Amino acid sequence: MSGTLVSVTHVRNAGQETNAAPPYRAGAQWSPEDTATLLDGLRNGVTLEDLAATLQRRVTAVQARCKNMLPPTMKMVPRAEADLVLREQLATDPDYDVEANLDTNTRRKWNAERDETLIQGWDERRPLAELVTELFASEIDIAGRCIRLGLAEDSLAVVERLGCASGGALDLRCRMMRDRAAASVWVLVVDGLPEGRHVSLHTTRNDARAHLTTLTSAETPAGTITATVAQRAIGSPHGPVDTVDPETQPQHQPRST
Repeated sequence: MSGTLVSVTHVRNAGQETNAAPPYRAGAQWSPEDTATLLDGLRNGVTLEDLAATLQRRVTAVQARCKNMLPPTMKMVPRAEADLVLREQLATDPDYDVEANLDTNTRRKWNAERDETLIQGWDERRPLAELVTELFASEIDIAGRCIRLGLAEDSLAVVERLGCASGGALDLRCRMMRDRAAASVWVLVVDGLPEGRHVSLHTTRNDARAHLTTLTSAETPAGTITATVAQRAIGSPHGPVDTVDPETQPQHQPRST
C-alpha cells in the first residue's frame, strides 16, 4: 500500500492551481462516466494532474470529489489528502461503496430542506459560487432547479441574478443562448381576432408580447384569443415556443386624439 501512496505523492506540488483560465468543464455536474474515469484512474495510480486534465477540471475540483467519496466518518480528512486516503480505501476494500458516500456527502437528491436553502439564496441574491458549496451541487444543477421551482425563466435569468464561474459549463451555456438570441427573431401568432390570424416578427420576446397588447382590448371576450411567441434562429425550424395568455397581458391604452 505504501508504494501506491508514494507513486502519487509527487502530485502535491505539480498539481498546484494557477491563475490560468478554468478548464472547459469547470462547474459541470459529475456524470457516472466521470466518476468511473476517476475511480479507474485512482485504482491504477494515475496522478491527480493527469486525472484533472482527462476530466477537464481543476485539480482542486478532483480533490473535492475524492473527499465526497470518503465515508462521513472521514470528513476531517483534508481535501488535499483525500485522494491518497481514497486510493487506500479502494485498494483494501473491493466492495467499497462510493455511491452511498456520494449520496450522503453531496445530498444529491433534492429535498424540501435543500429547496428552502436555494429559495432563500435566490431571494437574498447570494452568489452562485456560495450555493454550489453549500448545496453540494453544480452550477448547472442549481440553475436547472431554479427553473423547475419557477424562480427563473431560464439559465440567463439565473446568471443575471446570481452570477456564475467564468468559463464554466453554465457560462458556456449562457453564451450559446445569447448567441442564439442575437441571431433569432420572435414570431407572434395570434388566433381569434375579428380580422383573422395575425402573424408578425419581432426582435425580442418582450417586443412580441408588447405587440400582443396592441391587438387585444379589455372588451375582448375571455377565452376567444390564443397566442404564441416562438423563437426562431436563422436556418433552424426549431426553438422554444411560449403560449401567452392575453388575459394576463397589460392592456394597451389607445392614445386620445
